[in-house]
Amino acid sequence: MKRMLLIGSVGCGKTTFLQRLQGLDQTYAKTQAIYTSDGVWDTPGEYIDSLWFKPALRQASMEVDLIVFLQSATAGVAKIPPMFTTFFTKPVIGIITKIDLATPAEIQHAREILELTGVREIFAVNSLTGEGFEPVVAALQA
Repeated sequence: MKRMLLIGSVGCGKTTFLQRLQGLDQTYAKTQAIYTSDGVWDTPGEYIDSLWFKPALRQASMEVDLIVFLQSATAGVAKIPPMFTTFFTKPVIGIITKIDLATPAEIQHAREILELTGVREIFAVNSLTGEGFEPVVAALQA
């Protein structure tokens, strides 16, 4: 599996996505600093909210093969800046999370938010049940 950096706002489901991806028990844990586990770098949501932390995201991206932007289908707002993919020198994919709690219109809105960041390959998942994970895993192994 590719080494990856997870980026998204507070509460968008980065850690839950990571736990599902690695087959771990689903437990809530607020990420306070960049956390690494088996080649995956999980970042605090505050890193995308604050201009001061964005250089740390770029620095962390040098250690991975892939950047993963996560957007909750229930959030309704964009926290990742438009065309933020250009901030990185690595490929970027998008993950729409919490699809079980959202309407089709909300999922489409989350897709549009990710498209505005410059992401072209987007997956929709439910990290609690595993719905939508097969194509994600295939993309991460390619």
